[in-house]
Amino acid sequence: MAHVPASVEDARLIIDSLREDPLYGQQLPPVSDSINENACQLCKQEKLTFEPPPMYCFPCGARIRRNGPYYAYDTRDTHHSVCIPCYNKSRGHTIEVEGQMFPKARFQKKRNDEETEECWVNCERCNCWQHQICALFNDINYDVKQAYTCLYCYIEEVKRGLHVPSPQSAVLGASDLPRTALSDHIEERLFKRLKLERQARAVQSGRSFDEVAGADGLVVRVVSSVDKKVGVKPRFLETFQEDNYPTEFPYKSKAVLLFQKIDGVEVCLFGMYVQEFGAECAFPNQRRVYLSYLDSVKYLRPGIKAATGEALCTFVYHEILIGYLEYCKQRGFTSCYIWARPPLEGDNIFYCNPTIQTTRTSDKLREWCLAMIRKATKEEIVVELTNLYDHFFITTGECKAKVTASRLPYFDGDYWPGVAEDMVNQLHQEEDDQKLQKKGNAKKIIRKRALEAAGHTDLSGNASEDDMLMQKLGETIYPMEEDFIMVHLQYSCSNCRSFMSSGKRWACHQCRSFYICDKCYSAEQELEERERHPSNSRETHELHPVDIVGVPEETKDGDGIIESKFFDTRHAFLSLCQENHYQFDTLRRAKHSSMMVLYRLHNPTVV
Repeated sequence: MAHVPASVEDARLIIDSLREDPLYGQQLPPVSDSINENACQLCKQEKLTFEPPPMYCFPCGARIRRNGPYYAYDTRDTHHSVCIPCYNKSRGHTIEVEGQMFPKARFQKKRNDEETEECWVNCERCNCWQHQICALFNDINYDVKQAYTCLYCYIEEVKRGLHVPSPQSAVLGASDLPRTALSDHIEERLFKRLKLERQARAVQSGRSFDEVAGADGLVVRVVSSVDKKVGVKPRFLETFQEDNYPTEFPYKSKAVLLFQKIDGVEVCLFGMYVQEFGAECAFPNQRRVYLSYLDSVKYLRPGIKAATGEALCTFVYHEILIGYLEYCKQRGFTSCYIWARPPLEGDNIFYCNPTIQTTRTSDKLREWCLAMIRKATKEEIVVELTNLYDHFFITTGECKAKVTASRLPYFDGDYWPGVAEDMVNQLHQEEDDQKLQKKGNAKKIIRKRALEAAGHTDLSGNASEDDMLMQKLGETIYPMEEDFIMVHLQYSCSNCRSFMSSGKRWACHQCRSFYICDKCYSAEQELEERERHPSNSRETHELHPVDIVGVPEETKDGDGIIESKFFDTRHAFLSLCQENHYQFDTLRRAKHSSMMVLYRLHNPTVV
């Protein structure tokens, strides 16, 4: 069946919006009155093709470029694709694919140029044809016994009293998805901030509140909230086995979406995946949050600038993130980590971003995140801003924290755990390589200097594997240190670098951003006066106690488990969209894709 508009007005909005250019949102040239039997009655376009799903080589995992040659072997159940280099590299008469050997003679040379045309649907009232996407046709719950009625015939039947518009409540939408404490918090903040922004815009333009456009019809929902565990990679775990390093870290994985009703249809505009490591989690992940994925499509209405001068969509997305940080702070989380890197091809949440939406460079994405953090800092939601390298890899001032990889928060899918595992393997290979023994003495001198510069003081004999790992990791991360953003929601101790969530923090009124925890303060009092804060100074500064309040012992929010096989991971949702051509490259397709996503969320058992 098709999407049933709540009113004739909504039906007209849907039709009018289809007269826009499918690529750029510009008005199409007028269509002649002559009937084109090959054109869609709604958008007046003929054949439209989908973006082909990405194709990868099974042996090496490389993406096979569009229109490029490759070899394929199809069975009744599977399709095996092999790139040209892997095919040529395989000697003999067989080739290995996923652990199985297949005769090379069975592989046919093909070109990655297949096209899939958008499906059509026929109105049984007027016998006109329309693209299923234009008609907002749901082919999953289509009942062949029930005749399909197009929007034009629907409007005509309502006018003649032959059809009564369905009440809005009869069509399950985004607002009908389960509410959570998190979604309520973000929505409440977002609506309040949007009202203030609209008022400011009205004052700037010298008009009344009702005379300026506002971002209406917004809905925020948590569509997945499940318990997961990230396992520590074996080589890294082996390095810290004597320190009782955890074998895994439990966390809550959440997916959050933003919808807006545009031209009578709800459209998914924004999505993010987060990992929440609660108070019950072991160190070093305790009370930490990782923003693992973030994506948006540029369709938010109105497409104008906010009173602050930034795009209104930026204002909205920033408020969602600030609202989330505020929620995490209130629940007792101490820090949030953001890896500000542009997504790789096919690495988005939404399949096929709009063609007019350019991918941000690393610098622009980082500045986008920092602009959001500056806003949160003004509201005292964020208390400190640093990065992974500065916080964990170097010791400055009066920091006494050990520089060790065991202090680095270990997140699922983050950059450094995979790199560290490769580095540990490399270190083991170097130790086993007999040829390197001859150069050992020279290498020790070079490494010792590098380790001393990084703050390692215990360098008797061979440097430990941990020290060498931190040196190599530091060398890799340093060139892009600013991309590994670390947001402090609670203050960290300037001595031991731990986050303070209870007791007192001891602040120096003479030094900017110097705070120590109760434990370090007690140790400070045991020192001789000349060794106390500030170090390397003849004078001492008085430290003043500040009670730490408002940080709950438990970080759980009371929200129940929300399971969705389609939103369990970013990859699961992306695969769903790729397999079913749920694209977001045009507003027309984004409407249909969002409609189908909402249908699947409300009907989770649908295959």
